[in-house]
Amino acid sequence: MRVNPLREDQEWVREILHSLGGKPIDWLPEGGGGQGWVMPWPRGKWPSNDAKILLCALHDSGRITRQEAVSMIPVKLLDCKAGHHVLDMCAAPGSKSTQLCEAIDDDGVVVANESNPGRANLLVSNSKRVGLTSMVIIRHDGRHLPRCPNPGFDRILIDAPCSGSGTTRKNPELWEKWTERAGRKLNPLQVALVRKGAMLLAPGGRMVYSTCSMDPIENEAVVAEILRTCEFLTLVDTEIDEKCPGIVSRDGMSTWPQLNPKNDEDEKGLLPPEETEIATALPLCQRIWGDENDSGGFFVASFKHVGDGEVAQALMPTSEMAERPVSEPPPPTKNHELPATPDLLEAISEEWGADYEKMFTRGSKIYTISNEINDWFWAGERMLRRGGKLPGCHWHPFQVIQAGLPTWEIRKGILQRPTSKGMHITAVKLSNRVHEIDADLLKEILLKGGPDKEDAAETISTIRDETSGGVVLRFNHEGVMWWLPAWLGGKLTLMLPDCERALLTYALGLEVAP
Repeated sequence: MRVNPLREDQEWVREILHSLGGKPIDWLPEGGGGQGWVMPWPRGKWPSNDAKILLCALHDSGRITRQEAVSMIPVKLLDCKAGHHVLDMCAAPGSKSTQLCEAIDDDGVVVANESNPGRANLLVSNSKRVGLTSMVIIRHDGRHLPRCPNPGFDRILIDAPCSGSGTTRKNPELWEKWTERAGRKLNPLQVALVRKGAMLLAPGGRMVYSTCSMDPIENEAVVAEILRTCEFLTLVDTEIDEKCPGIVSRDGMSTWPQLNPKNDEDEKGLLPPEETEIATALPLCQRIWGDENDSGGFFVASFKHVGDGEVAQALMPTSEMAERPVSEPPPPTKNHELPATPDLLEAISEEWGADYEKMFTRGSKIYTISNEINDWFWAGERMLRRGGKLPGCHWHPFQVIQAGLPTWEIRKGILQRPTSKGMHITAVKLSNRVHEIDADLLKEILLKGGPDKEDAAETISTIRDETSGGVVLRFNHEGVMWWLPAWLGGKLTLMLPDCERALLTYALGLEVAP
């Protein structure tokens, strides 16, 4: 698992992991998207029910993310920075996408793509769970992604579909099913995905290709074909020793045996490269063998765009552009997130004292988005095929499933309250309807239910004159600030999800209920 570096209570989370016997993974340090940890028991073999409740609550609340240790490596190697525009081409279920958002400090944009509708829904769930404002979830065949705004993506991750032969440590049954045909079948798809990513990479940008396969047909052969056909790319040092200090890795292969050799021209891209320049570059790739690191197996390669020009190859202007008029995007539908009206933003400011310049709405939800989602991905001009252009301020031609984080609720056209999932980023903006609560009253609410408004006002004097509706309770406990959504009517009632209630109960020293 990894600890979410975006949460202010991350030190408290580490203390819990330590108390349960957890240890940091030396080669997954802080920086680059969360610190890696390992717990001292096999997967699913919980030492106690309390340990299960706590870890599940930490995960469900977005404070940790359960993830294969080696799966965290590609994001570390991308060297993402705040403000970057990042593409995760094969994103579901979202462990790397959320790690990318953590790596850019939730300041920038991570475009998380998934072609399968069901798996795209997993991305939505994970984005909400971690509480991210910088993720845009789209659904496309990665081989045919639309053109993004200029100048392209600063960083691209392609963790491609593969045969999974590096996962035999946890999936030993794969050995019974593995054949050499698996890599041969997947190679064309992998090459096409990486080539598309290369075309969307901005000059100077970095792209990491990774698989959980150990088959060179899916790894070095793919890299060789990309170097052969994308002259503006060069293979660079992954810097794995710097980013993951202490990990044992091996250089990529420059030659490999053919298990089922053929003479067909179609096999050329699967053979070891004949070009000396490519063959000598392939050792810059890195292989992580599971038995050498007590982990799964993995392959990583890092590319850099070194070509001329100011924009990605797919966005290069053509002579036709001056002649073609600017196109108009199709009108939005009810399923699109659209900018919130000034009246809605003013209502949030007047009632809650929170000022927003830009938010988006869809249905009953109001979404908080990062500045780069708005300024670059939404407002940026797009280049189309055959030299056409589209003005900004729309999502087309991307099929956007969700942008940002739903942080406020609307019911019957009336602003209701901030959502629990967005509380950690919303509460700090509020100057109205926020009330301090002490430990004794909070324990009483957790154990016995909410008190009448009059009884609550004896402890929280500011409640007495408060109007009914959503409120936020602020509770400082041992250096950890808790922001608790509540509803004030005849009674004061906490509106906490089960995971937050379990963690708060634990923090107060009460018995954690199953």
